Amino acid sequence: MKTEYITLKEAPLNNNCPECYSTNGMILSFKQKRLKSKLLIKTKGNVIESINCNTCENQIFPGQWTQDIERVYEYHRKTISSTPSSIRFTGLFYLLIVVMLLIAGTGYIYLNHPDLLGLNV
Repeated sequence: MKTEYITLKEAPLNNNCPECYSTNGMILSFKQKRLKSKLLIKTKGNVIESINCNTCENQIFPGQWTQDIERVYEYHRKTISSTPSSIRFTGLFYLLIVVMLLIAGTGYIYLNHPDLLGLNV
């Protein structure tokens, strides 16, 4: 399965970075995990949030957050709307189902009514 992330929201933060004390360069992002395969696409319900500083190129973990960062995080968390967890099937899945039904139907007709297929058994 191939994993990708749907970006629900990205917001720049003007707070001081706890690592380098820069006031520009921090980005708060909310993402949702999506798994893709040839037969289905599955979207997870949980939201992954992270704060990264582009100045010092570090991820800022929740233990390092100041009260100001927590307030801004709570505000942005309330504004996102995540998609509910779901499973969607691809066209290949439906094609395989149709082919299997055709094979099963032909087998049923062959075993129970061979005269319909023109076979003299």
